[in-house]
Amino acid sequence: MTVHTPKLLTPEEFASLIEVAISSPDAHIPDPHLAKLVTLGYVAVTAKGPIVTGDGLIRITESE
Repeated sequence: MTVHTPKLLTPEEFASLIEVAISSPDAHIPDPHLAKLVTLGYVAVTAKGPIVTGDGLIRITESE
């Protein structure tokens, strides 16, 4: 079961999540943001670069 925690991201971290969604795999976001997004399961780092996961997409749509 996936537990969504929408309040765990600062506005800047959320902006980084959106940046990955829009610019992947060429997103350039701060390393601390990337580490947190990966830890929360919103982003996965692949050989081609960071990509938004299904949970990350859900997190983005939850805040609309």
